[in-house]
Amino acid sequence: MGRRFLSTIKGKIIVYVTLVMVISTAVNLYFTNRDVGQAMLVTQEKSARNILHSFYLVIRENYHQLLTSKRAMTLTKRNQLKQKARMIQSVFTGFCTAVTPGDDSRSGIQKALAWINNTPFENTDFYIMDEDFNLISSSNKKMGKGAYRTIEDIKDRKIAEVMQFDNLNHHGDFAIFNTVGENDRSGHVLAFFLPFSPRKYTIGVSVDISGIEAEAQAEKEKCISSLNEYAGRLTITKSGFVCMVGADDTILIPPPDLGENTKDIIRCIKEKTGIQQIRTTDIADISEIRYVARSDNGGSRTMIIYSTYFKPFKWYTGVVIPLNEINAAAKQLVVRQSIIIGLMCIVGIIAVFVLVSRISKPLTLLSHYARRLPRRDLSKPLPEDSPIDALIKKHKDEVGTLAASFLLMRRELNKNIQNLIQSTTARLRMESDLNIAREIQLGMVPKTFPFFADHPEFDLYATLTPAKEVGGDLYDFFLIDEDRLCFTLGDVSEKGVPSALFMVITRTLIRTLSEKMESPGIVMEKINEILSADNPRFMFVRLVIGIFNFRTGEILYANGGHNPPVVMPCNSECYFKKGNTQPVVGAVPGISYTDISLRLEPQDSFFLYTDGVNEAMDADSKQFSSERQLAVLEFNKENSAEQVINAVLGAVRKHAGNAVQSDDIAMLMIKYQGSDFI
Repeated sequence: MGRRFLSTIKGKIIVYVTLVMVISTAVNLYFTNRDVGQAMLVTQEKSARNILHSFYLVIRENYHQLLTSKRAMTLTKRNQLKQKARMIQSVFTGFCTAVTPGDDSRSGIQKALAWINNTPFENTDFYIMDEDFNLISSSNKKMGKGAYRTIEDIKDRKIAEVMQFDNLNHHGDFAIFNTVGENDRSGHVLAFFLPFSPRKYTIGVSVDISGIEAEAQAEKEKCISSLNEYAGRLTITKSGFVCMVGADDTILIPPPDLGENTKDIIRCIKEKTGIQQIRTTDIADISEIRYVARSDNGGSRTMIIYSTYFKPFKWYTGVVIPLNEINAAAKQLVVRQSIIIGLMCIVGIIAVFVLVSRISKPLTLLSHYARRLPRRDLSKPLPEDSPIDALIKKHKDEVGTLAASFLLMRRELNKNIQNLIQSTTARLRMESDLNIAREIQLGMVPKTFPFFADHPEFDLYATLTPAKEVGGDLYDFFLIDEDRLCFTLGDVSEKGVPSALFMVITRTLIRTLSEKMESPGIVMEKINEILSADNPRFMFVRLVIGIFNFRTGEILYANGGHNPPVVMPCNSECYFKKGNTQPVVGAVPGISYTDISLRLEPQDSFFLYTDGVNEAMDADSKQFSSERQLAVLEFNKENSAEQVINAVLGAVRKHAGNAVQSDDIAMLMIKYQGSDFI
């Protein structure tokens, strides 16, 4: 039962469709299971990257604000220092200029220092150094005479060297360094140094800028606080989180308590964030890290960490997402999709079964009808009604069209069988007539050899192989008198029955007009006049008519558009006899034909052929060629006429192979034995 079901179209369609749907469902489930998890992972990755990018933008904006604020305050301080240094320089210049002639110039310096020491500078310290950078006077009483010899600025330059009078630019220069302030607290100091030329002094003015750093630190704290609030509002899966840490392991945004895993996560964020790339750019590069977290009960779970680094603040920001929570959501979606796809597959299979059963019912009826149809006698008229006529009216779809096609096939089969019977009868009658015509045609040419057994002075042989049942090639030979032989070979322009009839007429005219033949050219002229006088199909014949005197070996012939004959001397190579070749016979009246003569020596031969020999083609349409024909004749010229012709015919058939014979083949050969045989 199962094999019978599978052998029907219905069974095959149901099995194939079911198989396709099952495979499609399996493939769909496979790719759904594979791609959904990947898609959710990509989505979470995009979300994490967006979070990191937003953190980066906030931090960068805060950094730019701090940078702008520090730059503005620093610029104000720098301007204040320049003004005070130039004021001190002008005081020195004024007092030194006011010294009376004959007084010591030091008195002017002493007066200037006294004035400066008594002038309040409001949070600003001043320093006066000699040319060896020894401290002469200072508002900072804690600075010793050689205090500046060991101080270095933040660029690692020694102040005593770069700010010494001989090395200092006459416009002055700035430096930032650390110094001891009140309560022995160190602080950042911004200083401006200006040279005083008359005494090679260096004037220094400084201000404590620790307050600027304190304000910047306060702004950083505000930024960290706002980022903590933002991180607290984020929802990253069930237990994902954001953390941020400084370069000195200061936790800026604390992660949840994960035990020992907390330190490992922070270490991963700092070590595997791609710092080497970040050192060359301030653009936020995001790194992806896989970390396996161990739990107290011996289990583990994989976490994906996306992290970035902000170089100016040296802050590391990480978004940590447990991979199992992403996979759990993906599995729920896959299970739901699998149930839906499975139900759709089952419903589809049921629908296919019902639909195929409905479609196959009329097809089964058509199948039974088709099995009975060959047993009917279609050679007789068929009844008008059949079992499938109702299907045409009931079904307006492809089933109805198929039923109509069956009825049309039945009518056409009946018609074709009757026509086939008639055409077969006519074809058999035609084939019988053609066979009879072939026998008559071949019976008209001499085919029994040796034909002239009582004339040993020459050896003659000829053959004719039509391409169809009947052909248009001809050969003939007969004795004119006791010393002369008339021979002819021709090729009618067409093939088949018309060319055969034209050939018969040509042969009859040759025999009729050659009873007292003296000139083959004159006979050919008469035949041309007769054939061209009434030739509605414009047929013509390529013809050679010749007279062979077997007493003397002389040949006299006329060529009407035929291939040149081959002369086969016994003592030299074969060659084509190039003569005065006139037009074909039967096409145009009023043409004159001339005679061509030659003499054969004993053992010489004269060979005639139609173009079915040299133009015979193989399967690749390559011709046998006149050169190959001449080579075969040369190789076999010492043999008898029959052997030579059979050798040429064999070479032609070997060349053609399986190709169909394209033209009639006719050959005639006369081998002169000499008059000694008389």
